[in-house]
Amino acid sequence: MQRHILAGSIQQALFVVTVIACAATCNSAYALDTATAPGTIATTDQGAPSAGPAKEKKKDGKDVVQMNGVSVTGQLAAIRRAQAIKQDAVNVVDSVSAEEAGKFPDPNVADALQRVPGVSVDRSGGESSHIAVRGFGPEFVAVTVNDRQMATASGSRAFNFDVLPSEIISVAQVNKTSSADIPEVDIGGVVNIQTARPLDFHGFHGAWSAAGVNSNLTGDWKGKTTPKASGVFGWTNSDHTFGWLASATYYKRKDTQLNTQANSWYANQNISQLSPGPGTAGYTNVAVPETLASNVIDETRTRKGFSGAIDWKPIDRLTVQFDTLYSSYKVDPLEHEFGEYGNTADIQSITTDANNTALSWVRNSSGPNVMANDYVMSYNPSYEKSTQNGLNLGFDIDDSTKLSLDISNSKAWNKQSPYGYFLVIGAKNFGTNPTWTNNGDGEPPTYSNILSSTDTGNLAAHCCNAGAGNNVTNNVNEYQINLTKSFGGVLSELDFGGQITDQSVKSVGWGTPDGILCNAYCGYSISVPPDAVGAYIYTPPPKISGVSSPGAPSQWIQYDPRAYLAWLASPAAYNQLSAAKRAALLAGLAANGGTFNAAPNPGSYNKVNENEKSFFGKAVFEGTLWEKPWALDVGVRYMDIASTSTAVNRPPATYYVDPNDTSNGQVTYGPLAPESANGGYHKWLPSVNFKLSLLDNLIYRFSVSKTLTPPELSNLYYNKSFGTRPNSLTISQGNPQLQPYTSRNFDMGLEWYIDDASYIALEGFYKKVSNFSTLVSTPVAFLTNQNTGQPFIWSLTQPVNLNSSNIYGEELTINYQFTHLLPDPFDGLGMSFNYTRVSSSTSLSPGIIATSGKFAVPGIGDSANLSAYYEKGPVQVRLAYNWRGSYLESIASGSGAQPATRTAYGQLDLSASYNLTKHLSVFVSGTNLTHQHLYDYSVYPNRFLYAEADGTVYTVGVRGTF
Repeated sequence: MQRHILAGSIQQALFVVTVIACAATCNSAYALDTATAPGTIATTDQGAPSAGPAKEKKKDGKDVVQMNGVSVTGQLAAIRRAQAIKQDAVNVVDSVSAEEAGKFPDPNVADALQRVPGVSVDRSGGESSHIAVRGFGPEFVAVTVNDRQMATASGSRAFNFDVLPSEIISVAQVNKTSSADIPEVDIGGVVNIQTARPLDFHGFHGAWSAAGVNSNLTGDWKGKTTPKASGVFGWTNSDHTFGWLASATYYKRKDTQLNTQANSWYANQNISQLSPGPGTAGYTNVAVPETLASNVIDETRTRKGFSGAIDWKPIDRLTVQFDTLYSSYKVDPLEHEFGEYGNTADIQSITTDANNTALSWVRNSSGPNVMANDYVMSYNPSYEKSTQNGLNLGFDIDDSTKLSLDISNSKAWNKQSPYGYFLVIGAKNFGTNPTWTNNGDGEPPTYSNILSSTDTGNLAAHCCNAGAGNNVTNNVNEYQINLTKSFGGVLSELDFGGQITDQSVKSVGWGTPDGILCNAYCGYSISVPPDAVGAYIYTPPPKISGVSSPGAPSQWIQYDPRAYLAWLASPAAYNQLSAAKRAALLAGLAANGGTFNAAPNPGSYNKVNENEKSFFGKAVFEGTLWEKPWALDVGVRYMDIASTSTAVNRPPATYYVDPNDTSNGQVTYGPLAPESANGGYHKWLPSVNFKLSLLDNLIYRFSVSKTLTPPELSNLYYNKSFGTRPNSLTISQGNPQLQPYTSRNFDMGLEWYIDDASYIALEGFYKKVSNFSTLVSTPVAFLTNQNTGQPFIWSLTQPVNLNSSNIYGEELTINYQFTHLLPDPFDGLGMSFNYTRVSSSTSLSPGIIATSGKFAVPGIGDSANLSAYYEKGPVQVRLAYNWRGSYLESIASGSGAQPATRTAYGQLDLSASYNLTKHLSVFVSGTNLTHQHLYDYSVYPNRFLYAEADGTVYTVGVRGTF
């Protein structure tokens, strides 16, 4: 069946290829002319473009790109530059370029990369942070800056693009097929971000911009406008042997995010207190959500960046290049939440559908498990800082032999966890029967028949924690040496090189030590005076259909988090506790300096050290076949990885269920237990890339390679984590012996270059991926139930290498500029369209199904881009629509460990500028003009999981050059 599907896809691809080939022959009037006009992209005798557009010196010494006799420095120049890069390469490459110094086409590097065929983004908070390439998520995409690995404090291998200011970028290149000399290898692809070089310019030069940024849920320009500013400055001496370049950026955005969430779904729930109804099989396999929470997040995002570069040629054959980069990205998110936590123990009636999904239920009005209105204050800040420093020495041994040595260090850290908190004050719904209603596909559920959410007379303490998340540090040291020898015959070039990379990632969680806060106060048993915690009535923004729960209140109670923590540490609070709880609390407070302040949890310590040694050899051949020029690169990279995972585990010593809240399990912890384990692997990774010019403007490509993706860092962590919800007792632990994902890759395509800014490309790809890690769960007895004397049964989950999957698809790209078709002034119009279809097929062994029951490849889904642009005289406009089809976000989301799917999402953006003078312009941009929102569900569309609205971001400013 899988072969038939793949064969059909290939037949469709070959049909379209044939059409393109015919079109190229029949419409040669628009073909790229090898006898180019002065200033256009020059072509070689093989019909491929040379290194790029011709350049002409202006009187001030700066370069101007000359194309078709017109000076181009805007978005059209960026399009032509990206097309030339693609056309020149032997492997499959797509890219996005800066329009000119300091002017990238989007505010975020990931936002710009989403325009590239096959690239889609993960969105959060109104920005793009991670990318997926051909359906492979951020863990499967390697990212380098100037061919060097850059550290990230994400705590995973996924690169956080939102930490990089776009103003420092010259070109972001996506390598979709492997070549042995590319210093990183990954199944999804390798993105290399290139910063500008000083010797690319002449004399003293620079560019600056200043703008105001306004973000609003409704799409109106209102609220606080924040600043955005950048500057790029440089100088190169007259004989072009020394130059420097420096840039600085500052960006601040205040926004409000609206979201509703269920956190996760629990399947196979046994609601034992209910008798089976007529015609039903009983309520022993019901799926229910964990909670229903309405959230408003008021955020301030601040991005700062600095980069510097020096190019120096002390002698003719030696080039010295130094680069430094610093970036910081701070997110301050204050969350106001109204929550209604689920508990199957107090459901008195329920209805379900054929999939055992809960459609509605009614909860008890009395007893210990009555639902509470939870008033939550949450703050989970991040302040990621990243640096990279690199030195490159290039020596021309002779005219055809080049040697280079590159040394770099990169660090990233995020140490904001001590300053966060997650706090709850609740009011139980005594005397009412809270009723939950499933509103079906596309709409969050509703809770009705609850007490007033503005009544401060019955507040009670609940939970939970000071501190939030993990402090993460990442350090990368890298050493590379390359030798290149050029020849004049069929053998065009030989490349050899080696690389050593030492990397360490450390993660430590912060929180109130030993659970002393929750062990004392969880359960709504302690009265809270409103005045003592600064309680007030909070009014959220208006509801948004499809995002807000229809039953969410229009106002609810909030309070001062620090005042609440201080009150909980006072006699007025702890004197309400039982003697045993009070004694335990006072002992814990004394050990923690008399407060609930966050402290590092030694039982959360994880560190992974990796040492990589790799070597490569590559040969490039060129010639003619049937008088048609061709190029072939053949190479192999050998990788040897050794890793050590270290953890400090602190398992629970006792576990019990709070009788006042049976949805909540409480623990005390035992002694610390340091552990470590070694892992590693070595692989040979061959690659072949072939390019044949069927016509002067028609290129055929074929590639075959083997690539790998290292195991996810979270799967190498040796620390144990415990889920203590009574209806989902889990133990999760990593596996340091995991092997990498490996893939055999096949790519084929045709590219018809109509002119220097227009082309059509069709590419097909197939990847046979092995060693997918699968979470396998095993029941284990751990700790004793004090009520029954029997052990609790926990689910121990670990990743193992078990499965393989076939990933295949096609990419269609059409870029066209209407210069030849439309009269002035409409000849400035252009359009770009690309569509990527991705599918997967996976088989499971019976043993896998018996232990875990599920496996799939997250991230696989279609994507498309459509943009129209106009550039003529002083006017430049672009309207761009980006779409990503539905895809599996996670196979085991949240504490319920059920799959999560994100529905299709499309976003419309606009940017425009007007040149007031040769050196001064004004610009405006708007993202998400149609106010689209994110929406997730679990397994079935009527199992709502998450919805988020971020509104529209406008930027208005002025830009100058000199």
